[in-house]
Amino acid sequence: MKEYLVFGFCLLLAACITAPDPIPSAAPHGAYTLDKSHASLILRLEHGAGLSMFTARFDDFDAVLDFDPNQPEKSRLSVVIETASINTGMAEFDKKLAGTKNLLDANAHPQIRFVSTDIILNGPQDGTVSGQLTLRGISQVVTLLVHFNGSARDPLRGAQVLGFSADGQFSRSTFGANAWSNFGVGDEIKIHIEAEFLKT
Repeated sequence: MKEYLVFGFCLLLAACITAPDPIPSAAPHGAYTLDKSHASLILRLEHGAGLSMFTARFDDFDAVLDFDPNQPEKSRLSVVIETASINTGMAEFDKKLAGTKNLLDANAHPQIRFVSTDIILNGPQDGTVSGQLTLRGISQVVTLLVHFNGSARDPLRGAQVLGFSADGQFSRSTFGANAWSNFGVGDEIKIHIEAEFLKT
């Protein structure tokens, strides 16, 4: 009986969740924080001179968003990534990636940061977000292609939620992370991000 009650409650809550509104101006203005349980940061780079695309992720990162629905180009984003949280599914290899000085060098640089500096709208739900990426103490401009998935009120989390998907790429050697480049490991890092932000 208890299981049926729980199932019924879940169905009731699901019925209360409306489809995301894809119009940015319909979302509330103000500060949002990342819902870490609904976010992923995936990295891919060429391995073996084209044999495959090696994939990893960061498990620990946070972000804050100041969202302006009427003028999205005035919104601001700040991201902090814990360098040592790199995860390839191979714990010993993760330690090597994090600890190697001309890779992530997490001991000297425990955090990776991204702060937006410029947002350009390319369509009702699409834009480019450029900002300063600081990796290994070196800052360079990196641009993300961002898609606004929509906004919705989520009764399960008791908050207004904004959803985004983003893609970008950068050269790791420009940040001094050039280890193993002579062994068929590519220079270009491809990024894919899925993120949901909660209204504070």
